[in-house]
Amino acid sequence: MIRKPAVAGKFYEARPEKLRAEVKSFLKPGIVPAGRAVGFLSPHAGYTYSGAAAGVAFAPFKNFDFDTLVIMATGHTMGLLKGALLAKGSFETPLGVVEIDSDFCSELLKEKKLFEDIPQAHEDEHAVEVQLPFLQALKGNAVKIVPLLFNSSDVPLLEETGRAIGRAMKGRKALFCVSSDLSHYPPGKIAEISDRSVLLALRQAMRNSSPAYFEMANSLLLSKTSQYLDTTACGQAAMTVGAAAALELGCNDFELALYTHSGKVSGDESAVVGYGAGYFTEASPKPAGALDLSPEMKNELLALARKSISAGMKTVKAPQQPLSPRPEFNQPAAIFVTLTLDGDLRGCIGSLEPRAALSDMVASYACSAAFEDPRFERVSEAELKKINIEISVLSPLERIKSADAVKPGVHGVYVRSGRRSGTYLPQVWEHFKKKEDFLSSLCMEKAGLAADAWKGKDIELYTYTVNPFTEK
Repeated sequence: MIRKPAVAGKFYEARPEKLRAEVKSFLKPGIVPAGRAVGFLSPHAGYTYSGAAAGVAFAPFKNFDFDTLVIMATGHTMGLLKGALLAKGSFETPLGVVEIDSDFCSELLKEKKLFEDIPQAHEDEHAVEVQLPFLQALKGNAVKIVPLLFNSSDVPLLEETGRAIGRAMKGRKALFCVSSDLSHYPPGKIAEISDRSVLLALRQAMRNSSPAYFEMANSLLLSKTSQYLDTTACGQAAMTVGAAAALELGCNDFELALYTHSGKVSGDESAVVGYGAGYFTEASPKPAGALDLSPEMKNELLALARKSISAGMKTVKAPQQPLSPRPEFNQPAAIFVTLTLDGDLRGCIGSLEPRAALSDMVASYACSAAFEDPRFERVSEAELKKINIEISVLSPLERIKSADAVKPGVHGVYVRSGRRSGTYLPQVWEHFKKKEDFLSSLCMEKAGLAADAWKGKDIELYTYTVNPFTEK
């Protein structure tokens, strides 16, 4: 079977020589991944708008030794529960024929829960096809492909699918391409904020080893932007699968190489489509999982916390925060807000898991610390003027086998046994000289357990780090 071009002459040039010249003009030497790369993100729109970004995505792999490219793309033409393969035959473009790696496809199809051979899903689909002229200009027709389409919203299944692809890539000279555009049809300024937030979320998902984080970030973004756009990322499912595959292959980072949108080409920013190019890599040393916040960002968040408490004096409930021009503030985040008065604790409320965007978490938990901590009366207006606010942004929880892994002064610790649980932030270490005393107090005072419960075999221990900052 030869799958004929569906969008030649529409998304890209149909005449071979003009197409080859066009693609090569985009494949300019430029950014090189800093870490070991196993895959990349490339847009799939018309070359006039997204060709430059696709060129940046493909260019570093000209001398990369691979003979199979797994293309994880968006399925636009029909609903898909599983990964949809075209499992044998070839794809034709004006530059020639690209063979499908049927052996690789056969291995994937053994996972009947995850993959299906659905040729009709590929008949009119452009998301795989538009990547092929770049591959052909880069490697001729020597590299085979594994064409896959996704559009499911089943995050656990998508993650399992990505892991399976990663396992199948091991031992092969294989690379993967995630074919996805970003936001669809918002004004240019909204696209810039939303798209950069999505791309940052992809980086954080890799650093946190959590494809589900990426899905949550998109859901939170859509709740703030739905009046402006159709989708935050039209290839959200494919991006989730790609992140899971990269994690299976030992990667821990996403390096953004280029961001742009169609309005930057056309000059019309009233309704644009966003495009990103970047690489799934293994960075060494492993990047920190917590968000990287500048001093200016920290001051803005502290001001937001104080403003929210002040507003909460009258409204009780923290105001919902709008989409922030800072992508970091739109990311899911786990935080604690701590209030002190003359050096003494006056309230502390937070969450060990991301529950909302950072700006919403700060506004909400600042009010909760001021008005809902059961250990204290509500903060008064007179007290608010004297209170000091500290915000702690947490890294993801990491399960540990024993207390030997706890680093005094560095780790916060969360302990759980049945329905009882409790945590101490790293800042609490200043009240203890010994690890044993810290853990015993945590078990007894916070979790309601026996003081030595942390030594038990049935206890669950987790560590995390924090990025704390306070008013000066």
